[in-house]
Amino acid sequence: MDKNNVMPFHLFTHHGIPYVINIENMQASSVDEISRQVLENIQAAPEALLTSGTEEVLKKLGLISSVDYKLKKAEKKECFPITDMTLLLTQSCNLKCVYCYGDSGKYGTGGNMEEKTAYRAVDWLIEQSERMKNIYIEFLGGEPFLIFPLMKAVAEYAKKRALEAEKKVSFRCTTNATLLEEEQIAFIKEHNISVTISFDGPKEVQDAQRPFANGKGSYDYTLPKIKKVLEALPMTPAHAVIVGNTDPKQIKDTLQEIGFKKLSIVPASNSLLTVEAGRIKAATDNENLIHELEQEAEDWITLIQSRDSEALMNLKATSGLYGALISLLNNIKRRYACGAGRGLVSVCVSGDVYLCHRFVGIDEYKLGNIFGKQLNREKYLSSPATSNEICSACFARYYCAGGCKHDNVGWSGSVSVPSKGMCRMRCRELELAASIIVRLKRDDIDFLLERQIFTPKPCLFDF
Repeated sequence: MDKNNVMPFHLFTHHGIPYVINIENMQASSVDEISRQVLENIQAAPEALLTSGTEEVLKKLGLISSVDYKLKKAEKKECFPITDMTLLLTQSCNLKCVYCYGDSGKYGTGGNMEEKTAYRAVDWLIEQSERMKNIYIEFLGGEPFLIFPLMKAVAEYAKKRALEAEKKVSFRCTTNATLLEEEQIAFIKEHNISVTISFDGPKEVQDAQRPFANGKGSYDYTLPKIKKVLEALPMTPAHAVIVGNTDPKQIKDTLQEIGFKKLSIVPASNSLLTVEAGRIKAATDNENLIHELEQEAEDWITLIQSRDSEALMNLKATSGLYGALISLLNNIKRRYACGAGRGLVSVCVSGDVYLCHRFVGIDEYKLGNIFGKQLNREKYLSSPATSNEICSACFARYYCAGGCKHDNVGWSGSVSVPSKGMCRMRCRELELAASIIVRLKRDDIDFLLERQIFTPKPCLFDF
């Protein structure tokens, strides 16, 4: 057997039990002691020829293929129509968050978008979307509700223009919730806007990390407004940011007590606008988040075994492992971490087009302008999972797919070099998910699918 026909794999141990991940097939399995020894021998001497006994073990584990995975494949670049636009209605904010990657929402220049620019951005998106029938607009700032009249006007114009172009437009919005009154909530409901509320949890954390521009804490002022939103739109998610060694469980528990049924928690990103030239902050090891993931893995197993559907649905909505679980269950290979520069871009108040909203104000990542025709995005069309030397050698490459480009630049200075702390967290997510998936029996999976806790593998013939 040609040694090149051994599929790439990752061998690891969790709670004393060895597991293996088939990297190319995104599959996981447990291994016995003999199989573990065989895999360790291959790792120690990858160039050695395989014996018949070794070959038999690899076949049982599904790690033999007719494809030579060591051969470098030609990189395929696909040019995607732009269908998703983040529209910065204003580059100003009424909060002054300590970790803001947008320089307190100003993104360097500040200012508000003019109506004619906003309308042109909508027309530009329709043109760029080409044959695609669904387009997406996210209202962002700064704080987008500071310029609520323009948001209303743009929503109406976009719906009108999409109808004329025989397309469907959907809206999203990220807000700090401080300006949400009955009128704003009614507008959100009328236009079916998917809203995410940025809120960091406990009063002492929220006040310290997300104060008003005058330095006053924002918790007490914002909480009643959040309650009103959740009363009208109970599935509105929260997005919280971890700074330093804040306990993520405390954040999660507080947000759930407030009433959020869905939430996400991420570590703070370095700002490219405020970090001094040539000085990159040391990357966090994300140890507190990894510790929470370890506990969450045990929660998944316990709740599945007890068939606690309600608790599992709550866990799904707040889980840091759910994406990895579904990837392994359905053998999903991600080649891009997000759509930045491919199907998604951001338009700032002047009409300049950027790789994504996090890069607004940084000329190096400006792709063009909505009043022009040229869009320079060629270098962002390659998949990090195959084109990036660091990522293409990582066992989590088809799960992480290179990570957030902005975070990568913030930690390493390059869009293609992620931080070691983030790499470690993504790799551990996949390992923990593998240890869960392998322990599930067929009736466990059937239960999870039946209760719609897990999503089934997409049918190849569904369009």
